Formats: sequence, C-alpha cells, structure tokens
Amino acid sequence: MPGVLVMADDFTGANDTGVLLKTKGLNAISFLRSDDVKNFHSDEDVFCINTDTRDKEKQYSYNLIKSITHEFKDQVKVISKRIDSTLRGNAGSEIDGVLDELGKEYKAVVVASYPSSGRICIGGYVLVNGVPLEKTNVSKDIKTPVKSSNVIDIIKSQSSKSVGHISLEKVLKGSNFLSREIQDNSNEIIVIDAVTDEDIKIIADACVLSQQKIVCIDPGPFTAYFSLNLLKSGKEDFYRSLMVIGSTTDLTRRQIEYFKEHKNILIYNVDVSNLIDNFEDELQEALSYFKQNYKKYKYLCISTSLEKDEIMDKASMSISYIISDRLNKLAKDILSVKDFNINLAYLTGGDISQGFLKNINSIGVEIIDEIIPLAVYGKAVGGEFDGLNIITKGGLIGNETSADFILSAVEKNVKGGSKNE
Repeated sequence: MPGVLVMADDFTGANDTGVLLKTKGLNAISFLRSDDVKNFHSDEDVFCINTDTRDKEKQYSYNLIKSITHEFKDQVKVISKRIDSTLRGNAGSEIDGVLDELGKEYKAVVVASYPSSGRICIGGYVLVNGVPLEKTNVSKDIKTPVKSSNVIDIIKSQSSKSVGHISLEKVLKGSNFLSREIQDNSNEIIVIDAVTDEDIKIIADACVLSQQKIVCIDPGPFTAYFSLNLLKSGKEDFYRSLMVIGSTTDLTRRQIEYFKEHKNILIYNVDVSNLIDNFEDELQEALSYFKQNYKKYKYLCISTSLEKDEIMDKASMSISYIISDRLNKLAKDILSVKDFNINLAYLTGGDISQGFLKNINSIGVEIIDEIIPLAVYGKAVGGEFDGLNIITKGGLIGNETSADFILSAVEKNVKGGSKNE
C-alpha cells in the first residue's frame, strides 16, 4: 500500500500533485475514480485519487472525503487533501471530512501557495502573479466563482472547525521557531503564509519537528516537501552531517545560532570539565543523547559549552590541545554509529580540522572546491572513513549566515550520493 494518500477534487489536480511527488523520488499513480482504488494492489509510494467534487454539494464532498480517509487512514503515513491553487471548490467541508474521520489529535495545515505557478499567500491572502485572487478571472468562474482572496475567510465560510493563521514573519524565523508555533496553536486548521519554495520547505520541516499529527492541505508543493521529509528518515539515502565546532569565537557562535533558526540541528554542548577529567563518562553521555534523539534531525553537532571567560582561563592552562583531541575522539565515535548515516563532516577551527583527520587516520583531503574564501570542501583520503565529505573552515571566516550557506552549497554536490562516491 502507498505511503502517501492524495485526495484531489479534480483529475488534473491529482496529476499535478502526483508529478511533484514523482520529482521527489516517489512513485505515484493517479486514479480517475475513488472506487477504482479499492481493488487495486500496488507497491506505488503515492495514490492520488480524483474525487471529482469541485462543483458538488458540500455534504456530498464531505461524505466522500470522510469515506476515503476511513479506507486508508491506517495504511498510509501522509494524508493530503489537495485544494485548487485558486481555492475553487469545497475546501472547508472537505477538510472537515478528513479531520472528523482522523480525530482531534490531528491538525490541518493549509499552505495555499504554489510559487512556481505564481500563487503565493501572504497575510492570509492569496495573490496570483501579484494580483489578489478575487481580482482575477477566477471570480467569474461559471461553476465555482471565488469572491474573496482571504484563505481564512473562505475556509471559515465552509468549515465548522476553528481556523488560525501563522504569518510569514514567523515562517522566516526558521523551522525550529515555527515548529513551536505549530505546537502552541490550538486551532484545528492552521493557515500558514509562504511566498517561496524555501518558505514551504521551512513549513514542512517545522511540521515534522513539531511531532504533531498533520494533514496537508495545499495545491501540491507542501505535500511533496512534507512527504519527502517524513518518509526519508526510513530510507537508506537519508544522510546526515556532523558539525564539530572547535572554534569559540563570537562569530562562530552567531553562525550556529543562525543555523539553529533555519535548520533542524541537534546540538550536544560538551562539558569541558568532564571532557578533561571524566572523558569516558562524557563520551557515553554524548552518544546516548544522540542515539535517543537523532532520528528527526539532519544535522548533529558537538561543541564546547565554554563561555568566553572560561575559554581564556583554560587556554592559559595550555589544555586546548586536550580539548580538541578529545572532541575529535568523540566525533570519530559518532561517525562510527551506522544508524546515524553521516556522510559529511563540517569542521571549524584549524586545530579541530587537523585533529579530526588524525583521529580517523586520514592522510589528508582531496581538494574539490572553495565554497567561500578559506572554507574548503573535499574528501578524506585514507583511514576508516576514506571518501568522507569534509568541510574545513576557519573560526573567523564569513558572517552569521556562512555555516548555512556553506553546508547548503556542498550538499548540492553530495545529495543522493553514497558516502564514498
């Protein structure tokens, strides 16, 4: 049975979402009628079902969506109610059909944006190529005219559920911040602004991080990103990056804070006193922390928890080498955990970069590219992790966005590849 169920109110809409999921690496089949699905057995990842309800009575639409949801709810990981990109049809009553069948623990997240098609949502209003929805030809549609540009108002007029809104300002704060907003929002239906594909990715990341049970309500892009995000943790090609932060500069701290706001990163702040005096205990504590929490994170990070004054005191005691060496020993043990599936190491600070390679018995790095000045991408040569993707960066290099930029740039080269490609 499929991992993703998409219910669309017309056949072209079902196909549109199906092809988006196909481009994400999932196999999809689109059905003309809901009745055709019951006796169909397939290993396809995605079933897209045409309900043909766009111009039907609201109660009929509600009943059919509820029935299909009942049929598949225990068999799929993602349920999507595909809505028209110009909000025609019975969006509100069909959302009710899904939620009433699934129960109160579910929230419906509405992302009424399709940026590549000129549809965006900002302030809860849909614009088509910069024009408010109600000012476009869709307001004159013969069967299902749309007279408002406000997504919240349209859904409220058709639904019995509570409807809330999360602004673009909060989306731009990143997936971690947004995940907490989703958790704290008590509404059954949440409309979230998005004007770019990157915004939609952030929303998808946030929904997964929130650990809420989510129903996708959108024209397709949000469903595609959310489905890939939710399903990829079980696929062997879901790789992670390990960040080893040895530099203790203010700039490095700002880079990590910015990164935390925009990526799903799991950070273990190493207790330096334990690192020096009780290394084995600190090692086991760190490994246990990552093993318990790693599954929903793409980035694992180890860093010292020293404040600036402590750093100066410790440096004056000439033990910075010990700190660097043991931090790298910890990094090597993290790399050795197969379930973490790490294929990229991001290293800041000269001592950390050099010590890391020594600890994994590498003789050097095959230089591939300079991402920004003094930030180099390459592959480890020799040792236990021969071919591991490596980024080395000085602690005083770049600005607060640099860690995010560098990792994103390198990941485009290694995405989907094996660890040793």
